[in-house]
Amino acid sequence: MQSRAAVFFEPGKPLSIESFDVPEVIEPGAALCRIRVSTICGSDLHTIFGRRQEPTPLILGHESIGEVVALGDGLAQDGFGDPLRVGDRVSWSIMASCGTCYYCRHRLPQKCVSLRKYGHTCSEEPPHLTGGYAEIIYLLPGTAIFRVPKRVSDAVAAPANCALSTVINALETIGLDRGENVLIQGAGLLGLNLVALCKEAGAAKVLVTDVSPQRLEMAANFGADQCWNVARADADQTHEAILGLTGGHGVDLALEVCGSAQAVGQGVRALRIGGRYLIAGLVSPGSDLGLDGNQLTRKCLTLKGIHNYRPEHLGKALRFLEEHAGHYPYAELVGMTFSLDQINQAVEAAASAKFIRVGVMGSERT
Repeated sequence: MQSRAAVFFEPGKPLSIESFDVPEVIEPGAALCRIRVSTICGSDLHTIFGRRQEPTPLILGHESIGEVVALGDGLAQDGFGDPLRVGDRVSWSIMASCGTCYYCRHRLPQKCVSLRKYGHTCSEEPPHLTGGYAEIIYLLPGTAIFRVPKRVSDAVAAPANCALSTVINALETIGLDRGENVLIQGAGLLGLNLVALCKEAGAAKVLVTDVSPQRLEMAANFGADQCWNVARADADQTHEAILGLTGGHGVDLALEVCGSAQAVGQGVRALRIGGRYLIAGLVSPGSDLGLDGNQLTRKCLTLKGIHNYRPEHLGKALRFLEEHAGHYPYAELVGMTFSLDQINQAVEAAASAKFIRVGVMGSERT
């Protein structure tokens, strides 16, 4: 059996549809899945346009939903502990990890010394099919696989194994108490998910900044109490407005999910004395924060960073969508869907920034 996949070779060159042999032998703990849909993440665009380096040739795509077509020995349960069977509709963690190395033992499997990330692994390496822009994907041993709840659609569930899982990790790491005021810097998919999570956690006020009017409008639709376009608004006026909405103290918690190092100074300024700051969007080398250590010391601030998530966060993400997706406009996030043969049109649509996400169908059978 063969599988077609869209292969990335180098920036500036269109992705090419290539055929790969599907492994006939499945390792213990591994699985084969037929891709139903994958969504295009911003990190995929960064690779395609040369803003980040990955080993090539490469099958991109890590935000995916699939249907199990084969299971290796020993893989009988999903991450919830429920039976896992051929035909199940599933999602999976962004990475496979060994579970035994130093970092895995210290609850950082996303930093495993043997880490393999989907959509980030050279397609010349066996088993080749480790990206979501394909008809078939091979899920390696050490991957957390979860059955998708029946009432959560493919399009809503697909990005959960990236953005939603990551920000669930963020809030668990930094903490959020009922009645606290929150500033979210960035209204991309990370930020929109944070708005929903903070509202459901009982935040008093959820404040959002971004540079895109369209994204800020979506943040308001997700329930943000106040939004500011920081490309247009005066920084001092925005700061005074934040103080006015928080009793003159500042926010209890700020979360950076915009990818701009410049935002950190603004976030620190907005925090109350004793406030907490979490950084999740600064994943490019050279992101100099330019912070005055005196601010951290005298304001008694907590500053933390996270990257990706642990497998259980994907399970929590799917449960969150099962319970709460209907209360928010999650169904509007995927603006267009393309066939695998239309992958380059899909990339063009995603790069236009008109949509939060664009979908790519893995197979005509879906």
